[in-house]
Amino acid sequence: MRRGGTLLYIMSVVVMLAILPLLRGHILASRHDMERLRPVQTLGVDRQGGGVTVSVSTGSSPDEQTPIVMRADAAGVEEAITRLQDYTPEDELFYAHVKYILLGETLSYEGVTPLLRWVERSPAMRMDTALFIVKGRADDAVTGSSDGESDVTGRLSSLVREELSRGERIYTLREVASSLAERGFALCLAVRAADADGVDYTGGGDGAAAIVPDGYAVIADGALTAFLTADESLGAALVNGDVTGRHAASDGCAFELLESDVEAGAVYDGDGALAAIVLRGEVRAGILARNDEADNDTALGHILAALAADRVAKAAARAQAIAPGFAGFGRRERLAQARLKVFLPKSAVSGKNDLEAKQLRAQTL
Repeated sequence: MRRGGTLLYIMSVVVMLAILPLLRGHILASRHDMERLRPVQTLGVDRQGGGVTVSVSTGSSPDEQTPIVMRADAAGVEEAITRLQDYTPEDELFYAHVKYILLGETLSYEGVTPLLRWVERSPAMRMDTALFIVKGRADDAVTGSSDGESDVTGRLSSLVREELSRGERIYTLREVASSLAERGFALCLAVRAADADGVDYTGGGDGAAAIVPDGYAVIADGALTAFLTADESLGAALVNGDVTGRHAASDGCAFELLESDVEAGAVYDGDGALAAIVLRGEVRAGILARNDEADNDTALGHILAALAADRVAKAAARAQAIAPGFAGFGRRERLAQARLKVFLPKSAVSGKNDLEAKQLRAQTL
């Protein structure tokens, strides 16, 4: 038995020694394959004639490889992606780590839904990717902001941090798709490529373009319908209860909005012009800063109520040019007064401990 065991052991050692070169070759091949992988972090899509332009950037990498920045024209997105891979045979592009998707303005007006469906079906892409609508062309933002060291991904990451610190919203593909299904419209941040003087970037000079926020895009019926300013988008968000974490300021006071349950009605005259806004509901907000005169909850409540009314009025005025029923604005009978409850929780600035609800009357706008 011992001889058999010894023989079996010797045979096992021989077999292991025989396959070690194969294992070593497989490990080296796997390492080589890993070194070839380049994750695409930003993807842009534009309309180009009867087809599309897809632009990509791999962003920075831990080993300080120069970002790969390319674009390709094709009949469709899949074909363009195949061409991009052909352009860089030494590297393997993969799309499981895409952070940002940029859609050009022309393509967005034609329709955003096809891209949402493509990502949803794709085994490599993710619906939690942030979506931006570019005023102009997405490839100007992707290729124009890359200088060999920094690229569009780094610029977008900085923009996202700054916008979130200001209480603005960054919307993902999933949030846009859900809002379209539930409300019939969706918002997402609009950006544009700008040169050093802040003028729209039109090409010429690698790395010359900055990526700057420029309000919000309205997507309705699956396509870009209009652009809103930050104030107009906040008004729409107030009506739809989508305000958590957003900031708003007026008269030297700043608020972090926590919750809203506002019903707003736009009243139009016989010529179809906006005549009045009817507001009813509640707004809850924390106090970030206040002026010397706003030394009590009543004064702060009046400022918050006026601010909310102003933002909603701006959104309602814009709604006329967008679509009937946009953001919950409908035609209602004129009321002489509107009632808006404003709740101000404990403020780190004022040090107040009590939660006091103030019901205020605001003149119809």
